[in-house]
Amino acid sequence: MPMEILVVDDDKATRQWLSSVLKAEGYSCHSAQDPQEAEEHLRQRTIQLALLDIYLGNVNGVEFLKRIKSLQPDCDCVMMTAHASVETLAKSVRDGAVEYLGKPLRVDELLGCIDRLKSRRECTGSMLAGEPEEPAGFEGTTIVGRSPKMLEVYRTIARVAPTEATVLIVGASGSGKERVARAIHEHSKRASKPLTAINCGALAESVLESELFGHEKGAFTGADAARRGLFESSQGGTIFLDEISETTPGFQVKLLRVLQERQVRRLGANSSTAVDVRIIAATNADLMDRIRSKQFREDLYYRLSVITIRLPSLDERREDIPLLAKHFLARFNSHNSRQVTLQASTIDLLSQISWPGNVRELENLIERAAILSATGGISPQDIQRCREPATSSAAAVSTEISVAPLDLNLKESERLQIIRALRECGGSRSEAARKLGIERKSLYKKAKRLGIDLDAIGK
Repeated sequence: MPMEILVVDDDKATRQWLSSVLKAEGYSCHSAQDPQEAEEHLRQRTIQLALLDIYLGNVNGVEFLKRIKSLQPDCDCVMMTAHASVETLAKSVRDGAVEYLGKPLRVDELLGCIDRLKSRRECTGSMLAGEPEEPAGFEGTTIVGRSPKMLEVYRTIARVAPTEATVLIVGASGSGKERVARAIHEHSKRASKPLTAINCGALAESVLESELFGHEKGAFTGADAARRGLFESSQGGTIFLDEISETTPGFQVKLLRVLQERQVRRLGANSSTAVDVRIIAATNADLMDRIRSKQFREDLYYRLSVITIRLPSLDERREDIPLLAKHFLARFNSHNSRQVTLQASTIDLLSQISWPGNVRELENLIERAAILSATGGISPQDIQRCREPATSSAAAVSTEISVAPLDLNLKESERLQIIRALRECGGSRSEAARKLGIERKSLYKKAKRLGIDLDAIGK
């Protein structure tokens, strides 16, 4: 018997297109434009798969999802939307959705999704693995984007958040690792407890140990009183360890012990204290390279990476740039009571240029351009003014900020950005690489490819 599929979408063209595609693939397809019509189908026949739009005119598709599951608990539900967010996806997953497709729909993604669901049903007899419990209250963390790679990030967040799994978030600087960590926490059962973030790369080993594990009075010079560490003070919550790759092997041994035993020992203490915290770690480095060079413990890596979320760079998700730019500008306008706008040609330019600093760089650029725009509408010229180096040096860049041509190619744009970072960091290659969100060796490769004389910059 062919699989019975129900399409619920208020857009007639979408219903017709899906029906034609699915029938051509041999499925039995039924369509409904609203929940009332959909219920009629659900009462008349057994539906194996429902393709449900999240926005059905004035009706919330996520709410109707609950009705589908109450009428036919064994029906697999796939949500469809052009406006993806962590919040809607997380609620959909909690209420029983098994997949999430972004619009505009693609035939290969649609059929691939159905094939996965069929295989899972055939292997298990039912795809339902039980719904996760409703998490404690949370406020939504805004993560903007609806590119396929970001949809996959959303799916993973929604599935891992209700669990107690340790998570490793991997991505370049500025790609949004802390936002993902906050989203996981806010959609978890620990959401009412604290999320404590600490930058491991910013603290010396002894200071980091004291901050996380605490210390007893007299444990070291200046320890005039006993102090609880962040593991103890975050009981029931989440610890976010950013830049975990920058920790020392000595610290890594102690962190591994915490993960294994769920206990911490304050510096100078003779006994341990039980702790109940979830650990989320993040890095912009290749930890396997660090393991090979004996800079990172392999056993700790496998403890941290129970679930790994890889964040795409902004250059890998260019279709999200217009959404992000508008989001950042709307937030700027709201916070500053302004009405700055983005010209269409500006959005085109933003979508073409390179973003070594990723989302954080785009956010800062939009805010800077909004502040400096003289007309109330951010033009391509405003963007180029804010991106160009403001000082001259051996690179023969004008001492006055000038408007670059609108057809500035990606290679030249990237070259100017690297030069600017080097100047702002006084020629320090390590600092410039960190500012750009890339590894130092990547900076050398880019400089060679772009014809940048590193010895002449910043001196």
